[in-house]
This record gives sequence, C-alpha cells and structure tokens, in this order.
Amino acid sequence: MSELERQEEFALAVKVFKVIRKQDWYRPDAYLYKDLIISLAKCQKMDDAMQLWEDMRKENLFPDSQTYTEMIRGFLRQGSPADAMNIYEDMMKSPEPPEELPFRILLKGLLPHPLLRNRVKQDFEELFPERHVYDPPEEIFGLR
Repeated sequence: MSELERQEEFALAVKVFKVIRKQDWYRPDAYLYKDLIISLAKCQKMDDAMQLWEDMRKENLFPDSQTYTEMIRGFLRQGSPADAMNIYEDMMKSPEPPEELPFRILLKGLLPHPLLRNRVKQDFEELFPERHVYDPPEEIFGLR
C-alpha cells in the first residue's frame, strides 16, 4: 500500500468515526480515539490528530502513555517543539501518572532546545529518581 493510499484510508476512517459519533448509540471510547490519533500522528497529519485530540478531551477522555508518546513524536518530527511541549503539559496534568517513554522521546527531540529540555529533564528526574538521563556532549549536536 502506498503512502497516499494509507493517508486516504486514515482520512476515510476519521470521516466514518465522525459519523459514528453522531449516532444515538455512540458512547465515548478512548481506544477508538487512540487508534485514530496514533495513526494520524504516524502519517504526520498532526492537524487532524490534534482535532481528534481536542474532541477526545471534550468527551472527558484521557490519552494513555502511548498516545502521548506518538503525539509528542509526531510534533517533534514536524519540527514543532512548542506543540510537543503543549502535549507534554497535558500529560503532566493527566490523572494517570506519566510513564518514562514519552519523556525519553521528548528529551531526545529537544536536544536543539536546551531550555525546554532542561525543564523536561528536571520533571523526569523528580518523577523517576532512580533513572538516568543521558546528556550527550554538546559538540555532537552542534549546540555550542
């Protein structure tokens, strides 16, 4: 399946989901949102993923760690560290305690942004005091 066909398939899935949500029998389901959001994020359709994210939140559903991870990864791939940080902030306010993986993805993606990275690193070290954060030498990433 080509990338274009895959994107068209996801677009169709989102349209079908929007129709389903209007049905009387529909009940909010975090797993439906999760699957669609992750698929869109992996295809770098972050505007569409963000729209579903907002719809999910309006239905008082909370993402799981995998959903946070893929949204953060998607925004970092897109070159949008500010949007990745917005997802991070949402994760930190979630009723579920955050897991390690989204932090690791964000710490790696924020290497060119030391101020943001230091903030995330500090939160990581507070939440996971037994875990270590690797700080590569600055010259590797041209951060002089």
